[in-house]
Amino acid sequence: MYAYVKGACPWLDEHIKSCIRQHVPDAIFVNHIVSIRPSAATVFQFCSGENLRRHFKVVNAAETTLINAYPNSDALARKDCLARVVEYWTAKRPDSILKDHVPTTVRLTLDYSEYVDDALAAADDLTLLCSLEDNENKAASEREWWILKPAFLDCGAGIRIFSTVEELASHLELAANLEEEDDEQSDEVQEPNAKWGSDTERQGDDWHNGFFPSLSLPGLDSLDALITTTGDLSVNGSPDKLRKDAAAQQCVCEDSGRILSAQMREFVAQRYIVSVPPLENRKWHIRSYALSVGRLKVHVYRDMLALLALDDHKPPWDNPGARSFLTNTAIQSEDEYVTKESMRDFWQTPDDLLPGDWKARTFDQICEISAEVFRAAAHTMSDKFTTLDKCFGLFALDFLVDTSGTAWLLEVNETPAFYEHGFAGALAQRLMESVICVAMEHMGNARLEDSQNSAARARMVEVLDETEKLGKGSITEIVPQD
Repeated sequence: MYAYVKGACPWLDEHIKSCIRQHVPDAIFVNHIVSIRPSAATVFQFCSGENLRRHFKVVNAAETTLINAYPNSDALARKDCLARVVEYWTAKRPDSILKDHVPTTVRLTLDYSEYVDDALAAADDLTLLCSLEDNENKAASEREWWILKPAFLDCGAGIRIFSTVEELASHLELAANLEEEDDEQSDEVQEPNAKWGSDTERQGDDWHNGFFPSLSLPGLDSLDALITTTGDLSVNGSPDKLRKDAAAQQCVCEDSGRILSAQMREFVAQRYIVSVPPLENRKWHIRSYALSVGRLKVHVYRDMLALLALDDHKPPWDNPGARSFLTNTAIQSEDEYVTKESMRDFWQTPDDLLPGDWKARTFDQICEISAEVFRAAAHTMSDKFTTLDKCFGLFALDFLVDTSGTAWLLEVNETPAFYEHGFAGALAQRLMESVICVAMEHMGNARLEDSQNSAARARMVEVLDETEKLGKGSITEIVPQD
């Protein structure tokens, strides 16, 4: 068996290789995908999820193969698509667990602060507009609060909380500022090749005339459209301009603190859950991991993280800073999340935080919700969640537990980041052991008679097997665009 291991978190690569050797001792590891012989019968790939053209060519050629990427998983990973999945699924299945375990979410197309009223009125769902209007005559502590999230960004970028139309508008980019910038730029003279290089350089560049295609551009909001435009199987646009991490760093106007809404455009507004039991007076959420294999088996990893906000918890009407209401550790420095132990073992949280055996009940809810959301995505939006027998995916699902013990699914993240430090680092290594065990089992190479492998397999709880209901897929080959 050939194995290619270059994941999104390089520090885990050697550990992943050792896990593979536990099952296939004579596995041949290659550093470059082109080193895999065309005649190779068995190939396993654990890659970063970018520039997948050559990787999928190998998938097509090998008889037995598995790669840690589906051709498309936007139905889960994009916040606006996930909202649509839940909406469609629960409309026909009002008894679904998603109905009462996913906060009300409204999809919005926003540009400038001056036009926010039009954007709210144009939304598919008027729930948000009615709520904001109803809040106008209420005290802040009695309002229904909302949280605004860019549909395409992760790492806590561009997130704001609000309860009125005026508050929402105050977070958005001003069209007046743009007009002033245009006037200033019109007075400047720019050399023709100053930004994009010489004609010779541009001839070898796919990004012509400053056009950087990505999934965030209107009209290119599907993987098929993006591939047609760029000729590349990658969820990112230009390597320099539209990577998610770069966008996350540049999503806020430096002077005013307003988000660059006209550049992002696609947002979701989600009902903000106010009643949460603080952990050491800090807001927190659960990060669980779901492994989706083939077409379609879903497993939930038993070990989970409790991720804590950096600052003390405050209700939204006290105008808290992002470090108080955002539990995303990406906005914390390494020194901060290590010193304040922002990533902890969920199972070691206090037993008396909520009544009864609340941790076991929470895990049961997470398993049921995870199974349902994957089932919903596969059945309602198969063009944006393309499940194939030769693919698998590791997803991070974020849940918030309220004071009544209800677990709320906030979002789903593909290609989650893993931290080396503390409990989070140990969890990541154990998780990879279980992921590789299930992957090798799917390929028919698992050695489950080994006690270490058996223990790793047991940490993965199978919550869904939709293979028979989905039937055999009609996709037999992934053809990269030339």
